[in-house]
Amino acid sequence: MKNAPMDANKERPSGSLGDWLTEVLRQRIAGGGYQPGEWIREPALLREFGLSNGPVREALQNLVAAGALVREARRGVRVIELADEEVVELFQVRLALFEFASELVAHKATQADILSARAILNNVDRAVETGDIEKLMQAGGALVDWVCQTTGNRQLVETWNQLTLKARVYIYASLKACKDHENVAQIWHKLIEAIANQDQNKARHAAREMVRRTLQDLNLKFDL
Repeated sequence: MKNAPMDANKERPSGSLGDWLTEVLRQRIAGGGYQPGEWIREPALLREFGLSNGPVREALQNLVAAGALVREARRGVRVIELADEEVVELFQVRLALFEFASELVAHKATQADILSARAILNNVDRAVETGDIEKLMQAGGALVDWVCQTTGNRQLVETWNQLTLKARVYIYASLKACKDHENVAQIWHKLIEAIANQDQNKARHAAREMVRRTLQDLNLKFDL
């Protein structure tokens, strides 16, 4: 299924155009609109969005600072491209955080929290039923955000968000390569049920299973 990039004509906010364009490009990178290693050219952005140089350069610099783009002297900027071992290392770090977050949420989530998670889980199921990868990305991302936010640990959330911008293009690629999205949904169900039952061990196991599945669909080996 072809990814639908964010609409350049979408209503723009009254605030900073640089911040607005940063978010547009961030979502495109996360959703597979740009591939790892792909060059993002300023003139093309100027034509597409009808902006001046200032906001475009600000947006690109924001994403360079966030680690999503790499700037090369006299060549421009491109989407970060990791070697296979670097992708595995990135997901190992994400796993360490996500296992801890899942365990912590299993200990402290309220019934209201669980109801919120199950509502998002319904969106995962609908996306799987319709085969909509973009909506599955959105729903899965919302569940991950729910887990991290529900920890109440601001440092964890901040660190997770920094890692996520680098990782989401690979998560999207794994979902496109995946032949069994129902299994992806099943893992999410296992995680939320473990949290609802306050079973910290099962929550950690489901978190680990999720990362294994992502790397497996990328044909990358995960030894732990």
